[in-house]
Amino acid sequence: MGPPPVPHPDYLITLVGPGSGAGAGVPGAAVRDAVSGRVTGRVPGRMDVYSAVAGTGGNRVFFLAARAGRDRIADRDREISQIPPGGAFRVRINDSGEVAELSAVPGVPEPEPGRPGPVDLAATADGSRLAFPVRRRLGRPPTGAADAPPSEISIVAVATGQCTVWQAESDGSIGGLSFSADGRRLAYSWHGAGEGNGIRVTDLPGTAAGGVVTTPSRLVIPEQNSLGNLGQAVISPDGSTLYATAARYGPGGQPVTRLAEISVADGQLLRIAYERQGADPGNVIFGWGPLAIDPSGQHALIAYSGNLGRIELSTGHCTELPMDENGAFDIAW
Repeated sequence: MGPPPVPHPDYLITLVGPGSGAGAGVPGAAVRDAVSGRVTGRVPGRMDVYSAVAGTGGNRVFFLAARAGRDRIADRDREISQIPPGGAFRVRINDSGEVAELSAVPGVPEPEPGRPGPVDLAATADGSRLAFPVRRRLGRPPTGAADAPPSEISIVAVATGQCTVWQAESDGSIGGLSFSADGRRLAYSWHGAGEGNGIRVTDLPGTAAGGVVTTPSRLVIPEQNSLGNLGQAVISPDGSTLYATAARYGPGGQPVTRLAEISVADGQLLRIAYERQGADPGNVIFGWGPLAIDPSGQHALIAYSGNLGRIELSTGHCTELPMDENGAFDIAW
């Protein structure tokens, strides 16, 4: 008999936007029981208020990013008075899965008109640091021009608001951020005008405290690879492994989406942790949506049309948690 299963976190948070099809549910940020998927609490803000969510190691503290400034949504959201001014928020839930505190993270300003808030968010396990890509203006594509400023990731100390900026080698689109538990390693997806697109990893200084950091990144999973069309990738808590979703056509033209484990050290495929055949009606690439790995590194959470899939990585067993909403555009636990 093998060791008993590692328990998964008690709660998770889903983000459902009004434009993505709410079904019978309510758009916004919902706290859910990780066993049943039942909603246990809601974060104030029913409309398109939040753009990203990140979890921490204790499963009682989460972070949310603001999609736009308060003035833009004030006339559409009756709960705006319950949301503090700011560009990112710390959410604390109690042991019953209810929201106990919502506070602004210092040092993250409210989004200005024409300059939207972060669409990706990552937090360290202890909740002391928060990372998000800098978005200079709405819909800014990578230009590849020699005089284009390099892309950046802001890393904010949650207690003080002090910001360290990691600067990429060039201009490009950064998304899908994830931190190792200690915050020393950062993974992200990259799309620029040149080569090197795919999932990249950078190691950060251990004592970064303000200023600009330019540590180089390395390509771990190329955009063109044997796995298929890449979805999201998340780094493991110990920083040694990337978990990535990828979709392709299998034997007989049957679509299949797989969850792969990739070595950060050399980019080699370690194993396929889970796979699912058939097309997702909500995704033209037949893949899954957002992906999260729990603080123990033993479970994956994947969102797709009308469901959340909770996967035990050691066995490949998947438990579906139905949602009243049609789908979540971001998840965390």
